[in-house]
Amino acid sequence: MRRVGRYTVYAGVLLAAVGLIGGFSAMFRDADSLAVNLLTLVPLGFVLLLAGTVMSQLSGPPDGQ
Repeated sequence: MRRVGRYTVYAGVLLAAVGLIGGFSAMFRDADSLAVNLLTLVPLGFVLLLAGTVMSQLSGPPDGQ
């Protein structure tokens, strides 16, 4: 479960970064519909980041102590 939490954190960070960078660059190029679609990835990324952090912290230390 700890490994799943770690990968979920990575996916959340990646989605948030892609959403922010892609959304703002599309907004500056006046592609409003693409910007809205990309910026909606940011809250999803934060949800995955929070869920992954909770999963990795609640699963305990890797050696089971």
